[in-house]
Amino acid sequence: MNSGRGEFTRKFDRDILGDASAEEEERAAQKAALKAEDRALEEEFDKILSVLDYRAKWLTRRFPEARNVDVDFRGRRFEFTNGGKVRGTIQFQTRLTESHQGITVESTMDLEGAFPRRHDYVNFPKERVQIDRVKRFVETKLMQFASDWQDRYGNA
Repeated sequence: MNSGRGEFTRKFDRDILGDASAEEEERAAQKAALKAEDRALEEEFDKILSVLDYRAKWLTRRFPEARNVDVDFRGRRFEFTNGGKVRGTIQFQTRLTESHQGITVESTMDLEGAFPRRHDYVNFPKERVQIDRVKRFVETKLMQFASDWQDRYGNA
């Protein structure tokens, strides 16, 4: 039969006309749609990671005691040392939400002598991550951590 059929035409041809090739074509169309969705999702994650990459360079230039640590997730982790010991960490992680309908950007930080573990996050639709909002979230968390770091260890 005809190749390049739309979804309705494939369904019609398969269910009404008994065309077996429509089912195979439907599987190929679904596979192509999933690949396109995966590519689009990876592009959204890459947008977020570009913000984190930029801020990673920025942060390590300003704080020689900050170390960018390798991680096995999409994101960044920084360890801050003082007196040869890790005294604080800040981490940003990206992932799909539990429902797989959105993307979460999480922040986790702790600072010895100032505050215990803090956790915060922001969610986005997985098709339209708002980069300005990602930047504001990351920058706010960095400011919170850096302010407390400077108060606690900056003049030591």
